[in-house]
Amino acid sequence: METESTPLLQRPAPWDPRRSAIAGGLVLVTLTLERLAFYALVANLFLFLSLGGWSPRGSMTAVLILVGVAHFSALGGGWLADGLVGRYWALVIGLSLYVIGFTLLSVMASGVLCHRSPILPSCVPETYGILICVGIAAGTVRANIPSFGAEQVKYGGADSLRKFFNWYYWCVNTGSLLGVGALSYVALDMTDGFLRAFAGTGGCLLMALILFSLGRPYYLVHRPAGSVLRSILCILRDAIGGCCCQPGQGSIQSSPVLERHNLLSQQSAGHQSPVSTAQAPSWLDYAKIRYGGSHHDAAVEDVKRLGIILILFTSLLPYWLVFFQIETGFQEQGLHLKIGFPQEGKGSNFNMPTAWLSLFDQVFILALIPLMNGIIYPTLDKIGVRVSLLTRIATGMGFSLLAAVSAGVLEFFSVQQWREGYGVIQVIHNWTYNASDISLLWQIPQYCLVGSAEVFAGVAGLEFAYSAAPRPLQGVAMGMFSAMEGVGSLLGTTLISALSPVWIRHDSQHFQGHLDYYFFLLAGIQGVAFVLFASWLVVRRYRIRQEIPGDITT
Repeated sequence: METESTPLLQRPAPWDPRRSAIAGGLVLVTLTLERLAFYALVANLFLFLSLGGWSPRGSMTAVLILVGVAHFSALGGGWLADGLVGRYWALVIGLSLYVIGFTLLSVMASGVLCHRSPILPSCVPETYGILICVGIAAGTVRANIPSFGAEQVKYGGADSLRKFFNWYYWCVNTGSLLGVGALSYVALDMTDGFLRAFAGTGGCLLMALILFSLGRPYYLVHRPAGSVLRSILCILRDAIGGCCCQPGQGSIQSSPVLERHNLLSQQSAGHQSPVSTAQAPSWLDYAKIRYGGSHHDAAVEDVKRLGIILILFTSLLPYWLVFFQIETGFQEQGLHLKIGFPQEGKGSNFNMPTAWLSLFDQVFILALIPLMNGIIYPTLDKIGVRVSLLTRIATGMGFSLLAAVSAGVLEFFSVQQWREGYGVIQVIHNWTYNASDISLLWQIPQYCLVGSAEVFAGVAGLEFAYSAAPRPLQGVAMGMFSAMEGVGSLLGTTLISALSPVWIRHDSQHFQGHLDYYFFLLAGIQGVAFVLFASWLVVRRYRIRQEIPGDITT
């Protein structure tokens, strides 16, 4: 692992543009194929399980567990790389687990592993075992491939990392487009569609593993140097122990960091008279050597800053609750909207796969990012309007709120249409669904709003994880960011369990439930978080004149 004390950081390796181009290209191709497989599974898993006899509650829960494990296991994937095997071998292990998981999914889709009853779900333990295997593989790759790719190009100049991460994000969305678009069509319209889809994605993952392994001679590979997670735990242990051992009236001592911060604040505000800066130490300060601990001030201050970052990530939980509706609630809603479209010159209708609607999210992202980076942000900079990371996160929360409201309104009118007798009966994979006569295309606004939220809150959160974290803890911050997504997914699972079967019912009783109430509840949760976050941001703006200029968190 690359750390502050790694000699390579002090004496950069000789720059080889050809080696860097090959290494970076192989990493990006691997990323594209891996994201293709992951998003293809996430987008089609709900329908795959539903057609196997799973209830909406069971299918949505399985999707959320897969996504939650994929995100939450990123911390374990980072620890595996940092403390045991290094990033290269962690990625090899992750891709190998991927291939095993999709091979088992293909066997399950063929009916060999277990019988998929059209009435009752079967092989539940085997299904969850496979999904957990795939989720751990995804988390391991997600935790290490950004940093590993950056290591291959970082010595190419000041803008090399920026270019790499731009390409990184585009490859993520390209893989998603291919996986959701092509493989959703294969799964819906071909004989043994899910078998072909899962076998195809498994082949893509095997190709990714082979290509990534062949690039070993071109990679810059760093040996593991011990995980910073252990240091963080030691600091927390010393802080708790030191705090508990202090007498009730503990002495008040001054923190050099606070003294410097307050001095700069006074100078920026025009104050010349000295002000007492003595403050009682925080509980983490007791891990410092000066307070009886065993850690240097800088290490403890880094952990303090990591705690602030964690609080910000926690405020994004409602955003993730809405974001994950793309694979769960929105698809449940889409199954009960009219998917058939007349084909000119043909006597039959074309049935649009419900998973295709998520393509609008991806296309909107790919179109909006160049617009924001190439036109909107530069124009605002020219007129002196600075869009900070926190402002972008708040804007994303606003779009997330609108997406949940849009889905709730659509579901409300869909239920009304059905109850007034304007409904259709549609067959998907030989399974009959009751649906209103409202077109599936009315879901496009909510998908585009989720895409807008991702461009602002998702991208800004990712940038914040890299930029605001102390350099020695950037990997941990990225793991925390991914893990918080997993927490949001698991919270969604809990929420669905609490609301079923009152609001979210079986497909045959869909219109007797209240999926619209579920969407409005999500909107309410996101709305409260948005108001609190925006209020805090406004209050902070009043105080920012007292802060150090250029603070990344402003």
